[in-house]
Amino acid sequence: MKIGIISALALEIEGVKSSLSVKSEINLAGFKFFEAQYDKLDIVVAICDVGKVNSASCTQILISHFGIDYIINLGIAGSMKNDVLLYDLIISKELVHYDVRKSQMIGRFPYQDTFKASDFLRNLAIKSANLIEKKYHVGRIATGESFVTDSKTKERIIKEFGPHCIEMEGAAIAHVAFINRVDFIVIRSISDNASASTSLNDRIIETASKNTTALTLEMLKELNLLES
Repeated sequence: MKIGIISALALEIEGVKSSLSVKSEINLAGFKFFEAQYDKLDIVVAICDVGKVNSASCTQILISHFGIDYIINLGIAGSMKNDVLLYDLIISKELVHYDVRKSQMIGRFPYQDTFKASDFLRNLAIKSANLIEKKYHVGRIATGESFVTDSKTKERIIKEFGPHCIEMEGAAIAHVAFINRVDFIVIRSISDNASASTSLNDRIIETASKNTTALTLEMLKELNLLES
């Protein structure tokens, strides 16, 4: 079993990487990949930087070059629901591109306007979140190429897509995983409320990432048991 763990920022994934036994670092197409071990599990950690093109390109390398079986995408996100609060975890049920017309997604390859996360990985994430006693929501994540802070854009996305949160990489990773028939899960920790008052800094990112780190490490423990 080989697992790819991908994040846009080093700060988001450092907690996971530091808990692994890193064997080598490889640079491909400008992206950093770390081949590592977690007991019986082979892991490749990838840092893709921000945005859909970067994350899609990096995901394809994970699949084509490293032969990944499962993809876990970690990161932060802006809340799109009143009951989704700062540092809550979001476990993806499905992902959508909020900046691409639905008719285009359905009418053109890969003829999908939503990308459903792996049932196996989602159930594993839910089990793990309960074990570590972290507050979580299961639902839709919306992805686009901009950092949303204005109320009109936020209201439009809520009306059209009804997501739990919004971010900039998840649907692109899901899209690439889908066309390659690789199981995936996207996990987000809430860092802001996607409003004009949003002010991200390293402290907020680090705090939010502690929750995704804890959840991911618990998932790896559970996956490792399956390898025994």
